[in-house]
Amino acid sequence: MYMKIKRLKSIREEKELTQAKVADILHVDRSTYTGWELGRDTIPLVRLNVICRTFNVSFDYIMGLSNTLESYEEIDVNAKVIGNNLKKFRKDKKLPQKAIFTELNTTSSTWSAYETGKVIIKTDFLYTVCKKYNLSVDKMLSSKDTNA
Repeated sequence: MYMKIKRLKSIREEKELTQAKVADILHVDRSTYTGWELGRDTIPLVRLNVICRTFNVSFDYIMGLSNTLESYEEIDVNAKVIGNNLKKFRKDKKLPQKAIFTELNTTSSTWSAYETGKVIIKTDFLYTVCKKYNLSVDKMLSSKDTNA
């Protein structure tokens, strides 16, 4: 299942940019960008980070988790940072790993790989986690010591 980044197209159009121009900024083929904009494919967090930085919008805003147009805060998409934030959130909520991966319909090995920072969490899965538990994507990606 892929996710459509809710405000990707409207932000691009607001800046009066073509899909080809945004694809150039991201160093991808136009067809790749088009797939992301239409929700046929899921944009990787690293590429979404470039879009958020370029257009000066937060992840939460562009993904539709917030209706407030928030400015971009510098983020280095880092698997270890995200993993630490996932683990902190889970422990703060006193949720065992089994409860998380069962509720999110994933495997223990997938959740563990995300939480330990072995792999970068997929954009659509991070969105699902944040939506379900009312979390901020921006805070989950941030290396600042804040509550997720």
